[in-house]
Amino acid sequence: MSKLNIVLLIASSKGEMCGVADYTERLACALADIGERVHLEFLDSWSFSEIYALRRKYAGAGRTVFHMQYPSLHLGRSVAPGFLPFMLPNSFVTLHEFRLFNVVRKWIFLFPALLSRCVIFSNDAEKDLFQSYFPISKARLCVLPIGNNIARIQPRPSGNIVERLVYFGQISRNKGIEFFLDAITELRGAGIAIEAEMIGALVETDAAFVEMVKAAASRLEILLRLNLPQAEVSAALNDATLALLPFPDGVSNKRGSALACLDHGLNVLTTHTALTPEWLSATTHGVTSPGDAASTVAKIIGGEIDRTRAPEILAKELRSRDWHEIAREHLALYERSFTS
Repeated sequence: MSKLNIVLLIASSKGEMCGVADYTERLACALADIGERVHLEFLDSWSFSEIYALRRKYAGAGRTVFHMQYPSLHLGRSVAPGFLPFMLPNSFVTLHEFRLFNVVRKWIFLFPALLSRCVIFSNDAEKDLFQSYFPISKARLCVLPIGNNIARIQPRPSGNIVERLVYFGQISRNKGIEFFLDAITELRGAGIAIEAEMIGALVETDAAFVEMVKAAASRLEILLRLNLPQAEVSAALNDATLALLPFPDGVSNKRGSALACLDHGLNVLTTHTALTPEWLSATTHGVTSPGDAASTVAKIIGGEIDRTRAPEILAKELRSRDWHEIAREHLALYERSFTS
């Protein structure tokens, strides 16, 4: 049997800072690593003309699947993604952050819900929400986890430990930044000997927020490590011991920054909510306030509570989120579309 032609579609530009585009590129690389024929198509926009152009491009290419990743930076207002099953054969859709779509954007996925080969989500909560809108879609829905978005390049260093607490992720409003800064204030006030860093990217267009972060970092002796290449991010995570990731809506399977920190061996303190799956509740330290976070850090450093929680569960879950394993699960879905 001939190899599949796997066409991954993303409305973005190569190199843009877009989480869904980054996910798509990593999936493409992993599929290529396991020997598959994969084509990554960056579209200027989701438009009928661009999608039909792709159909013409791959006409006669043999066994082909088209897999749309949605949304992305160039998502626009086009309803074309909702008509994908009529325009491209063997179409698959991965919906990232479905719950954040407005009602109109949710309903454009009626036809994919009915006719796509599979609609994929990164967690059960998103899948269940989609199913509540389109109950008849149940049989064609599935969950595939996201992988680590920062590859661990080297093993963690051994020897003397310098306690270092990091925030890793986008440094912008509504990301729990104030929570992190308040926790560092508590630690400094209590005289806890710990270094602090913020690793990520600042949204420079928000001048007031940028000034607040920089002023707080200077006052609290927090090292800002901004816009680092991925290899340097990995090295910075490797040198840290603890991470505080206070997601306002709680840690969940879609939080690549939490996964990266866990994969690099950090002990993660984060917020737990109804969106938090059991494995993350078991393997991370739940905190509810900056004072609670500071207290938990002090207890970990002082040996009052275990640093690493549920190591067996953590190892199992991290294995399942290896990009090559994720690629093999995608391939199995694609192959079934030609046999079912």
